[in-house]
Amino acid sequence: MEICAMHQGDIKYIILDKNSVKLACTECKDDGITEGCEPDQCILISKVLKLPEVLLSKINIDSELKSFFSNILKESKEELSNFKNYWLKQLQEIKTALENLICETDNYIDTLTKMLSGYRIELKRIIKFEIFEQYIKANVNNYNIDKMGSAIIYKNRNEINSQLELKIQDYINQITQVNKDEIQKKMEDLVLDYKNKVINTKVPSSIEILNSFKSGLEEFQVAVTEKSRLVNPLLSVVSSLLSPSNFQDILYKIPQKQSAKCTLIYQGSKDGFETIKFWNKIQNKSNLLMIMKLKNNVCIFGGYSPCQWLKSSQPQFIADNQGHSFLFIQNKSVQMQYYPIKSDFKHQAISVNQNYGPLFGKNDLQIFSDFKEGYINIGQHYFRDPKDNQQSLLLGPKLTEITECEVYEL
Repeated sequence: MEICAMHQGDIKYIILDKNSVKLACTECKDDGITEGCEPDQCILISKVLKLPEVLLSKINIDSELKSFFSNILKESKEELSNFKNYWLKQLQEIKTALENLICETDNYIDTLTKMLSGYRIELKRIIKFEIFEQYIKANVNNYNIDKMGSAIIYKNRNEINSQLELKIQDYINQITQVNKDEIQKKMEDLVLDYKNKVINTKVPSSIEILNSFKSGLEEFQVAVTEKSRLVNPLLSVVSSLLSPSNFQDILYKIPQKQSAKCTLIYQGSKDGFETIKFWNKIQNKSNLLMIMKLKNNVCIFGGYSPCQWLKSSQPQFIADNQGHSFLFIQNKSVQMQYYPIKSDFKHQAISVNQNYGPLFGKNDLQIFSDFKEGYINIGQHYFRDPKDNQQSLLLGPKLTEITECEVYEL
């Protein structure tokens, strides 16, 4: 790099002014800051050469692009590499644990198979099962001879069967009567020994591993999702009701809208809380996100639907065939809760009526004509888990004094 003519030091910085650019060494940069130059406008050239966004985030360009370049600077190749190495190690540990479980299960089933096989061999020895097998085999052989033999042999079949039946009955009597006590004792000892062997054989433990898998994979999903947001920052949108992170969280719930440009098309406090003004702003538009707040309630609530908001003089349901519509509630003390459209009611995702404000589902969320009142009863056309999602109860069912309503077109 060139040498500074004033201080003879290496040129390391670019100092940006409103209408000019100055190359500077470290001393020039320090002097500039002393004279009132903003430190943020002194850019290290080596950083710009590595990351062009360093320069683009400082110059006078479109504010949304500028915001994007500023945010994406928070991620680097090194940061992604560290992230990758960490999670590959974590996932490898999960894989190793799973492989160990597979090996333990394989050995466990093999052991059970051997014990079961040994138990049955010993059981056959105790009851002299080979005698019974010989009788059955002899019967099969006689049957095969009968099929090819003479009529005389065929006529003697009943006699042969009767003799065989007597032998089998005698065999059973040996077990149940003649040698009953001796055989029963041996069978009891055998069964007890078998049961003890099974009980004392270690069963592969999956509960601890599964719990570890669950927590590990849930943490992984959160981390990867957050990382994907950081490397793909949304263009700058400022909501007066939601924090940037909560606003982005909503956008990431909307399929294929993560990089969409959001436009605020209606704001009740500025445009007026009247249905005619509301509909003049939103009629015939699709992919609308609506965010609202009440006067005396900390909850922020609203909904999104890809459906087209047609201005209709009569109530009319509009279908969301993809099932992407949802409602949401944000309580400061609890994370954002989402309530997706039920699959059975995708054909009634929203209701359009020019005499009302927003209507989602069948009274799941409805705002009346003057925007002063409304009604919320999530759980009819939009799913609410009664065990987990109680936030809708914090709002209503009656809504009073809406102080703000923002509508964004995505």
